[in-house]
Amino acid sequence: MFLGEHSHTIDEKGRLTLPARWREQLGPRVVVTRGMEPCLFVFPEAKFETFLNEINTVGLTAADARGLSRFFSSKATDDELDKQGRISLPQNLREFAQLNGEVMVVGAFDHIELWRPTQYAAADEELVKNVPDMSERVNQALQRPREK
Repeated sequence: MFLGEHSHTIDEKGRLTLPARWREQLGPRVVVTRGMEPCLFVFPEAKFETFLNEINTVGLTAADARGLSRFFSSKATDDELDKQGRISLPQNLREFAQLNGEVMVVGAFDHIELWRPTQYAAADEELVKNVPDMSERVNQALQRPREK
């Protein structure tokens, strides 16, 4: 499980060192893709496949499922951590998340998020304001009977 916040820097070659304590959990290969906010998601390779399979359980005939699957997979890249625990972040993904220089590396339970520090601070401030309402909506969703 990925927990906590870390400040790291993207080097001149577009590489980012991930926290040492997370490297074993990540495994040898990771997938980097667009996040739903202006950030990047980093998944262990197997978890990314599970994530896409969950979206696709809705079925390819559902336009939203196709769109989400395309959103996450079309710009995704897989990579291997080098000996220093670095991954390469392609230019198109860095531009999407507006990453350059300092990066907030944020644990998000089953994946890692990469944020521009100022955007992360603003998103976290908004999140703190909205947690009570979000909690209520999630509670309601969990109470609904699930279709099988």
